[in-house]
Amino acid sequence: MQNPSLSTSNSLRRTVLIALCVGFLLLCGAQYFFAGTFVTRELEKAETKTASDHLHSARQALQALQEDLDSTGGDWSNWDATYNFVRHRDPNFLTDNLSVQSLRRLRLNLVIIVDEYGRALYAKTLLNPASGLQDAPADLLTLSQGDGALSRGSQTLSGLVMTSVGAMVVTSQPVVDSLAAQSPKGRLIMGRLLNDTLVASLSRIVSAPLTVEPVGISHPVSPNTEDVDLQELEGGDVLYLGKGVINGHTTLTDLWGKPVAVLHVRLDRPLQATMDEARIYRLIVTILVALAFYVGGLLFIRSRVVVPIEKLASSVSGIGTAGSTAERIDDQYATGEFLILSRSINAMLDQIEQQQALCKDRDAAIEANRLKSEFLATMSHEIRTPMNGVLGMCELLQRTDLNPKQRHLCETLLRSARSLLGILNDVLDFAKIESGKLQLEAAPFSPVELLQTVSAPFIAAAQGKSLGFVTLVDGNVPPLVVGDALRLRQVMNNLLGNAVKFTARGSVTIGCVLASSQVHDLELRITVTDTGTGIPPQALERIFKPFMQAEASTARNFGGTGLGLAIVQRLVELMDGKIGVQSTVGQGSSFWFTVRLQRADALPALSIAQETQGTQNMESRTGSRLFFARSPVVLLAEDNAINRELLTEMIETMGCRVTAVENGAQAVTAAAARPFDVIFMDCQMPVLDGQAATVELRTLERATARSRACIVALTADATAENRERCLEAGMDSVVTKPVSQAQLRALLLDAMHPEKVA
Repeated sequence: MQNPSLSTSNSLRRTVLIALCVGFLLLCGAQYFFAGTFVTRELEKAETKTASDHLHSARQALQALQEDLDSTGGDWSNWDATYNFVRHRDPNFLTDNLSVQSLRRLRLNLVIIVDEYGRALYAKTLLNPASGLQDAPADLLTLSQGDGALSRGSQTLSGLVMTSVGAMVVTSQPVVDSLAAQSPKGRLIMGRLLNDTLVASLSRIVSAPLTVEPVGISHPVSPNTEDVDLQELEGGDVLYLGKGVINGHTTLTDLWGKPVAVLHVRLDRPLQATMDEARIYRLIVTILVALAFYVGGLLFIRSRVVVPIEKLASSVSGIGTAGSTAERIDDQYATGEFLILSRSINAMLDQIEQQQALCKDRDAAIEANRLKSEFLATMSHEIRTPMNGVLGMCELLQRTDLNPKQRHLCETLLRSARSLLGILNDVLDFAKIESGKLQLEAAPFSPVELLQTVSAPFIAAAQGKSLGFVTLVDGNVPPLVVGDALRLRQVMNNLLGNAVKFTARGSVTIGCVLASSQVHDLELRITVTDTGTGIPPQALERIFKPFMQAEASTARNFGGTGLGLAIVQRLVELMDGKIGVQSTVGQGSSFWFTVRLQRADALPALSIAQETQGTQNMESRTGSRLFFARSPVVLLAEDNAINRELLTEMIETMGCRVTAVENGAQAVTAAAARPFDVIFMDCQMPVLDGQAATVELRTLERATARSRACIVALTADATAENRERCLEAGMDSVVTKPVSQAQLRALLLDAMHPEKVA
C-alpha cells in the first residue's frame, strides 16, 4: 500500500509546479492584454474627451455667433432710424445704411424688413461680395412675410434655418423706437450663412477642422465602417473612433427643433500606431523577466515552502485521523512562519474546544428562550380565556338588581380582574418588545384629540382625590400626524396613571409642544408633571429597568410589577424618541419624552364637527339594548362552556337571536342550514379550528351565491402573527379576549347598521 505522506508530497510538488506554470502564462497574458488594454483605454478616453471638447467648443462658437447676431439685430431693430423707415418708407435709410459695404462690415448675408402687415419693405442677400446685393430667396420671403414663421408674434426669434442657399443663422426681432414707447411697427430679420468662409473661421476658433452638411447627406465615416467604434455623448453628439482618426458629429436643429444640419469635427490619432509597437516590446520584456522569476521561484518555494508544508500536512492529517481536538501539532522542528502556523493551529484547537462548550450552552439558552416564548403564548391563551368569563360575568352581574353591598363587591371584583389583565398585558408587551416582535403601526391621528381622550379618565380620578388636572397643548402642534396612536396612548396612560397614583395633593399637568419640524417628519415633546411624593436621586437610575421600582415599599403600598416604565422606555425608543425624568423628593416629578412622527399636511385635518359626531357615535354605543329593523341572527362558535354561556347572554341582552356551537365543524353545519348576519368564531377549537372553519364558510358562500356574513375572530392569542392568519382566512375583524359588552355592541353596530340605538 502506498504511503499517504509520499502521495501527499508528490501531489504538492505537482501542484506547485502547475501553479508556477499557470502563473507564468497568466502573467504574460495579463501584461499583454490588461496593460495594453488599460493604456489604450486611457488614451482613448483622452482622445474622446478632446473630441468631445472640440464639439462642445464648436457649439459654443455657434452660440457666440448667434448671440452676436442677436445683439446686432437688437441694435438695428431698436434704432429710431429703422423705426422711421418702417413708418415713412424713407429711401435714404436703405442707401445710407444697407449698402454692400455695410452688410460686409456687419458680416451679414441677409437683411429683410417687413411692416406691421407682414409686407416686405426690404429683402436682400449678400452671398458673394463680387455679385453685390441680390433679392432674398423665395423660401426666406415666405418665412418672413404675412403669417410666415419668422414674422409671427412680438418676441425675438433666433436660431438656425435651412434655406435654398444653405444653413443660415437668423434673428427676427420687432422694430420699435429707442424708448420702446410705441407699439412695434414691423420686424427686422438678419442672417449669416454657414458657408465655407464662416465654417473656416469657426475651425480656427475651435482649433480643429469643421464641416457643416445638411441632414441626409452621407458622411465618409458611418457606424457600418469596419474598425470604427461608435460612442454616443450627452446632448446627442456622436463620435466615430476609427483607425488613425476620430470623427465627431453633432446635429444642429432649426428654430422649431427640427434637425437640419450636421456639424463634423475631425481629429487625427498619431499615438495609436506608436502604442501598438510599444505593446509588443513590453510583452517580450515581460516573458524574459517572468522566465527568470519562474526558475528562481521554483527553487525557493520548494526549499522554504513545499517541504515545511509537507511536514505540517502530515501532522494535521494525523490529528484528523484521530478525530480529537485534544491532539496537538509538534512544533519542535518548525521554523519561521511555520512555527507561528503550528502554534496558531494548536491555539485554534484550544478555541474549538471552548467553542464546542459554548455552543452547547448557547443551544441550551436558545431552547430555554423558545420554551419561555411558548410558555408566554400558552399562558396568554390560558389566562385570557378564564379572564373573559370573569370580566364578562361581572359586567352581566352589574346589570342585575343588586343591593349596595353586592354592587360594591361586584365592582371590586371587576377592578381586580381588570388590574390582573393589565399585569398580564404588561408581561406580554415586555416579552414581545424583548423578542423584537412588536411592530409599530402608521396611521393618521390627531395629537390634540389623543391627549383629550387619554386625559378624560384621569381627570375623573384626579377629581376623586381632590387634585387639579391641567392639559396644555402648544398652538404649533399640527392637527394631524402619522404614527402609532395606540402605543403613544399606552405611554401617556402609564405616566398619567403613575402621576395620579403617587400624588396625594396638588395637581397633575400634561403638556405637548412641537420640539422640531422637518420636511417629512416632526418631533413632539410630551411632559407629565405632578406634585406627588417624588423619587429619590439614587432611585432615578433604576426606575426604567424591568421589574424595578423606586423603593421596596412601592409594591406593597401601590402594587404593580415594575414593568410599566420599562415598557414606556422601550416604546419611546421604538418611536425614535428619548425619555427622561426630573424629580425632587416631597415636591413631585416631571417625566418627559419625545417621539418622531411623520407629517400629514396633505391629509384633511379633523374638524370640530367630525369630533362631535365621533363623540355622539361613541355615546350611542353605550346603551343597554340595540333596536334593529329585525332581530340580528348571530352564530357563536366557542368551545369553552363558560365563555359560550357568557357571550350568549351578552349578545341576547342586545336583542339578538343566538345559535351557539362548540367547534368549527358544527359552525359550518349550522351556517349551511341557514344564513347568519354575524358569526363570532373562536380560533382554537377542537375538530375544526376557527381559521379552517372560516375558509369553508367563505367557500360555501361563493358556491351558494349567499350574501357575505360578517365573521369576527375571538382569540386569546394577542400576537400580530395570529391576527394576520385570521384576516388571511377571510375573517373581517379580530377581537382579543377578554371581550367586553361594549366591544360586542360596536361590532354588531358595524355589521348591522341599526336604524335606532336606545
